[in-house]
Amino acid sequence: MRLKYIPVVSGLLTLFFVSQSVSPAGLTAEAKGNKGKAKVAKKVIPYPPEFNDAVRLVLYDKKYKDAYDIFDNLDRNGFCRDKTHYYMALCFHNMNQLQQAAQHYQVVYNFSKDPQLRYLAAVGYGQVAKYAKNRTYSGQGNLFARSSTGGSNAAGPWGGGGGAADCGPSG
Repeated sequence: MRLKYIPVVSGLLTLFFVSQSVSPAGLTAEAKGNKGKAKVAKKVIPYPPEFNDAVRLVLYDKKYKDAYDIFDNLDRNGFCRDKTHYYMALCFHNMNQLQQAAQHYQVVYNFSKDPQLRYLAAVGYGQVAKYAKNRTYSGQGNLFARSSTGGSNAAGPWGGGGGAADCGPSG
């Protein structure tokens, strides 16, 4: 007689242990007790079509100023994300405005969770830094020629002082 009940008891025990280790998907924090807070999934708003148009302007049409204007508008209107800043840096990089490009590359590298985008930002920053280090600022009419004579941008494009008004396309 005892052998009849063994499969039933083992089935009930298995069911009991499985139900203890796996919690239902619909269980909220209130039903669980004080074990943890319920995580609310943060909805990410997809990029508007203007973002794809601006990317196309950067990659295919090489119209960096127009693309930057679109990215800047998106950044101001709630799409302040790592990809937006990366493409802004790319625009500045190609417009030869190295200080602004370096700042946006740093933002992407410091705050992005995407490892590929962080790598691309680090590479871009390295290229900007290498180019800026090897630049020579001598010549007539060059904005940076004043750095050797103690002008307003004495620390160069990477040092203190200066801002968007001091930097401009040099070529």
